[in-house]
Amino acid sequence: MFAVSWPAGPDRENEDAVVLRPGIGVVVDGAGLDASVRRGCVHSVAWYARSLAAAFGELLEDRRVAMTDALAEAIRIVTASHGDGCSLIGGSPSATVAAWRVDDDDVEHLVLCDASIVVLHADGGVEEITDRRIEEAVTRRTAEILAQTAGPRPPTPEEVWSTRFRALEETRNVRGGFWCAQADPAAAGEALTGRRRIGDGGAAAVLAASDGGTRGFQLVGAHDLASFAARAASGELEELAAEIRTGEERLRERGTFRGKPFDDLTIVVGSFVPPASLSSPHGGATPEPIA
Repeated sequence: MFAVSWPAGPDRENEDAVVLRPGIGVVVDGAGLDASVRRGCVHSVAWYARSLAAAFGELLEDRRVAMTDALAEAIRIVTASHGDGCSLIGGSPSATVAAWRVDDDDVEHLVLCDASIVVLHADGGVEEITDRRIEEAVTRRTAEILAQTAGPRPPTPEEVWSTRFRALEETRNVRGGFWCAQADPAAAGEALTGRRRIGDGGAAAVLAASDGGTRGFQLVGAHDLASFAARAASGELEELAAEIRTGEERLRERGTFRGKPFDDLTIVVGSFVPPASLSSPHGGATPEPIA
């Protein structure tokens, strides 16, 4: 069990948070939105991510508690800890979540919003679990707003981008929109969950990652999903992180990418098969299996 977590830059606070406990891996990706959309809260995004990760990780220790129930209680705990200085109706930090938990011979997973779980199967197959509702909801609402406001002329790229921020706010944690951790524990019930058998015919390794950690295969073309999973399971997390940064830099230099040129990136890996059974095209460190 091992992890990597890099801030977006050397002068930036990491708004991702990690919890590692025996048989448990948690990634909380704080939403790095402008303070104007979280003006009701005096706390930072990093504070929210760390607080939620700590509470969630502790609650996951009790295997009798469903992962969604643990996340709901963690959201409730953090919401209560804001104190009287925060009026959360005016906006507050939010986050996406990915986590896995070993339970006897199985590994469970949970994904809320666009963080990811990646499962490397014993037969070499790979699957990614992520919630695509955020992109679907924001794209749909953006088109609706532009149809109402832009008139007959095509909208400029700047208008599209600013409208997407409005659409993001209007579709967060509402029916027909997308769901993330913020102040309402009910959002946890919208998480994607599942369970895989460990070992022969099942999971060889499982990875939880922020969307910065999956940029390499989702956005910048630094590696594909299969090599990402195999190399991460073999311990090459620093190498993968460096490739993501290089890919981000190339996009920034081209000037073709809108949004954050660099993102906090976090990957947390659990490996369940004997180390010799994990192969990587680039070698790399070999992790210890989780007991």
